[in-house]
Amino acid sequence: MSSFVKRQSGSSLIEVLIALGLVAVTMLGLLGLQLRTLGLQKDSLDRRAAAVLVGGFADRVAVNFTAFNDGDYNFTMGPAVAPPASGTITCSTAQPSNCTEAQVAAREWELFRIEVRNRLPDGVAYVTSTGTNALITVGWRDVRRQDAASGGTNTVDPVCATVFLNDADFRCYSARVSP
Repeated sequence: MSSFVKRQSGSSLIEVLIALGLVAVTMLGLLGLQLRTLGLQKDSLDRRAAAVLVGGFADRVAVNFTAFNDGDYNFTMGPAVAPPASGTITCSTAQPSNCTEAQVAAREWELFRIEVRNRLPDGVAYVTSTGTNALITVGWRDVRRQDAASGGTNTVDPVCATVFLNDADFRCYSARVSP
């Protein structure tokens, strides 16, 4: 009589369930990583927009050096300030020779305000100038700052604190320029 040994062929149901569980956990981890990457990409785009806005305004300040020396570039647009109404720009770009340096500075500030409001969520802007340099700061609302799951710390951004924007929802970008 020959003895037949039963050999197992295929996988057991427990092995298949463990493999499916590992795949599911891995896929959830990858999905979380993808969501985190999208949030960081949004932050990067906002920071880039802020840097471009500040750089463009710094160039305008440097061109109008007389108004800069006169202190005509001290402006504030906080979160509660409404965007400028159309028609508030009194100095025309078509006839710049009819404008004083102070009017040009006011026009550039209004255009800067419009750009900040259009390109940054709940954008704010602050400009403080002295006789030698100007500090240009823009800020935007980033609600993920208070979300611990997104890496938020629920603390005030130190750059925002320099312009007395003590709201933990805001991120700020600042540059000091010397025209």
